[in-house]
Amino acid sequence: MPRQQNSNEKPDFSQMPKEMLLEFVQQEDGKMVLRPANNDEVQPLLSIEFSDEIKEMLGQDIHFIGQSMVQAALHSFMHKQMAHWHAHVYDEEPVHYS
Repeated sequence: MPRQQNSNEKPDFSQMPKEMLLEFVQQEDGKMVLRPANNDEVQPLLSIEFSDEIKEMLGQDIHFIGQSMVQAALHSFMHKQMAHWHAHVYDEEPVHYS
């Protein structure tokens, strides 16, 4: 079970990767996946699969729609991480007041 963080503790980001190059590709089966670049043996971080009806309706725009969905998810995740980080920064009492 993950250790719960005390509200006075700073978040531990040491175990998180500093950066990762990702690629968004469409597999042979039609499924779109987000995975670490140049490593197609790793399990995808995210997958999107549209029904045949939607694929027919959207045509070539399907890749753009999938990419937009991934961008929205990444934006939401980064926003959440930054809000979490800022909450810890602002909760610290300043050493000096001006």
